Amino acid sequence: MVRVPARLFVSLAAVLSATGLSCPQSSGGQPTVAPQIPTETAALPVPPADELFDSPVAAEEVEAVEEPEVDETPSDPVAASDTVLEDPDPEGAEEVEETTPIIAVPEQEEVFELAALRKETWVFAEPRWGARKIGYLRSGSVVQRKEKPAGYQHCKKGWYRIEPKGFVCVGKAATLETHHPIVEAAGRAPDRSQGLPYAYAMSEFPTPPFYVRLPSEEDQRSVEQDLAKHLKQKRDLSAYEPYVGPVPGSLLYERSLPSANGDPRGPDTLYTGRPVPRSGFGLLHVFSWTDRMFGVTTDLALIPLDRTKPVVASTMQGIHLVEDQGLPIAFVRSKASRLYRIDLETRAVEDAGEIPYRQGFSLTGRRVRVGGNVYLEARDGTFLKEDPRVVVIPTMKNVPGWATKGRKWIDVSILRQTLVAYEGMRPVFATLVSTGADGLGDPEETHSTVRGAFVIHTKHVTATMDSDEKGDVYDLRDVPYVQYFTEGYALHAAYWHDSFGTPRSHGCINLSPIDASWLFAWTDPEVPKGWHGRLQLHGGTLVHTHP
Repeated sequence: MVRVPARLFVSLAAVLSATGLSCPQSSGGQPTVAPQIPTETAALPVPPADELFDSPVAAEEVEAVEEPEVDETPSDPVAASDTVLEDPDPEGAEEVEETTPIIAVPEQEEVFELAALRKETWVFAEPRWGARKIGYLRSGSVVQRKEKPAGYQHCKKGWYRIEPKGFVCVGKAATLETHHPIVEAAGRAPDRSQGLPYAYAMSEFPTPPFYVRLPSEEDQRSVEQDLAKHLKQKRDLSAYEPYVGPVPGSLLYERSLPSANGDPRGPDTLYTGRPVPRSGFGLLHVFSWTDRMFGVTTDLALIPLDRTKPVVASTMQGIHLVEDQGLPIAFVRSKASRLYRIDLETRAVEDAGEIPYRQGFSLTGRRVRVGGNVYLEARDGTFLKEDPRVVVIPTMKNVPGWATKGRKWIDVSILRQTLVAYEGMRPVFATLVSTGADGLGDPEETHSTVRGAFVIHTKHVTATMDSDEKGDVYDLRDVPYVQYFTEGYALHAAYWHDSFGTPRSHGCINLSPIDASWLFAWTDPEVPKGWHGRLQLHGGTLVHTHP
């Protein structure tokens, strides 16, 4: 595998042909990430952070889609019938005509589809290989397409226009056969509506083998030589239970899982190796086999889940701000903070209960001093005691030039460990994050987050982040909601830790899965339904990182 060194500036051609790229991570060495990002985006001029915020800490155009013609001619009406109603009085008999109503039944519009066969099935802006790449589909995904190909230039089976834009070459990477084995095995789409898009597992030691077919008990004993001792250990796998289903059809009748990367697998292949000790996986299927729980990863490998630890997603969630709410906002990073009520005339302070860890509060901006303590008034009338563990996001002091009406932009404070999403000058969302572990150090020499103003140019629903740095080897697959804004730096969810509000990463900006899911849907460029990644060098949402 080709690995791109940390924070390396790469050309677009190199990026699109390489198999990995760097993205700073939580704990450990500088990782590499696949799929790739395009070239570096230039930093924009940034005014000093203390001129922007009153802080106590530190001063593409979518092409029109032709709608197919629909024959709206109604079906043949039912013929009317004449019925004579008999009356007890023959002389009063009356002939009544009854007519069946005419119901127009429109013909159903035929839908044409295309399925991806590779983990990166590229979408091009034009129907030719040298055109600009604008995104990609993941193996197993099915999208709508035009009925006829747009051309055959170096693509024998044709280039097809897909929804909502772009062209895909049908061949090794894509097919019109939507019942293909790859679709059967990997066709479960990631859930982008909330939190983690898949069920997740972290490997334990010794790590699980990558089986490619259902292993018999004898197969398992031959591959996992410590199996008898291993199965005697009790493990809590209850977190997987909501995902348990039947054995996938792609594994029945002694079939092997197909390869999502086109690698050949012989009929006698049982397994393909093991992951490194610190590994994470997104799971497409979870099921029981030979009294063990197994999972199919997004890379189409079968792993025994009793050699993993289920991921329980963080419940950390930011605040969505209504029209008249605004800043300041406070987040409580203590597990022992209290809420208070204060009589402003008598200055009597009454305990109002415990504050949940990392709870967010919208503040009025009013500070009340009682004795030796200062209290911050919340909009609901309660008070928080001013404390280093209470993080306050102040109102904007000076408006930056990019904060034009309706324009989306993101502000990240490294010292506060906070993120605010703006539309023009109006804040719409605020939360806690984890930036580089080395604070305000040199990003080239330390695990620090780069500072400046950049734009989001590449987005992945999920991507792999790994590192083979000596003493710090890991392989985190399906990292959710990755948004690159410069070099190897990105906003993304973290499923391997729950330390949001504390510096933790190797330079990326970590968010909780719930917050990362919302932010991914809010920012530009948009990742269309059914796509797994989107590339757009210009026009993305601006990201401003500062002390």
